[in-house]
Amino acid sequence: MRVAVTGSRGQVGTMLVPRLTGHFDLRLIDIVPPVTDPPEHLQLDICDTEAMTRAFAGVDGVVHLAGQRAVSASWADLEHPNIVGLVSTFEAAQRAGVGKIVFASTNHVTGMYDREQAWPLSPELPARPDSLYGVTKAFGEDLGRYYSDKFGMSVVCLRFGWVLERPHNEQARWQWLSPDDLARLVSAALQSDVRFGIYYGVSNNTQRRWSIENARLDLGYEPADDSEQYFVATSGARDHK
Repeated sequence: MRVAVTGSRGQVGTMLVPRLTGHFDLRLIDIVPPVTDPPEHLQLDICDTEAMTRAFAGVDGVVHLAGQRAVSASWADLEHPNIVGLVSTFEAAQRAGVGKIVFASTNHVTGMYDREQAWPLSPELPARPDSLYGVTKAFGEDLGRYYSDKFGMSVVCLRFGWVLERPHNEQARWQWLSPDDLARLVSAALQSDVRFGIYYGVSNNTQRRWSIENARLDLGYEPADDSEQYFVATSGARDHK
């Protein structure tokens, strides 16, 4: 399966790409050049629809990670990458005949529930963004629904939790998405036959507060990591001292 990954040089992309390499035929896209020679890298602005259409030629699926990821970003910083660039990416994929898009959404689409501690949360709840960043990702989910309904594309929206090498505080303890589980989730989404779906992306944390049951049922996602192993180890080390 030939898969294009936008934002391949970003924080999430640099953790995901090595774990997808060897499982998919990757075409990497980013606005900045790579540090080392990846399998196939194109330096592009996602807002350039014509260039993106050419980049997607012969691609079976797109993992769209590119965009402004700062939760506190202003609208001026968000509009170009997260709205214009998002529409450009979907339109380019549609023009190029790409059958599937995996869209990197965020838990901040429903962040107001988290602020109120209104847990547990499931993807069926109405969006309640906690930031303009969350608003742009909610727009992305609706845009994905449109392209799925209008053009028959398979669109899987993944509301990523906190993607870290290892959890380090109480918030990460329940929000953590390990890099290995990130790859498991994205791989499952790419290979699924789901027409449209929204799923929380989180590891199998004992204290998780977002439901991943539909990801298990629809995508076959089976997370293997649990943040508790780090906190138990830390606690044990303190007790030993």
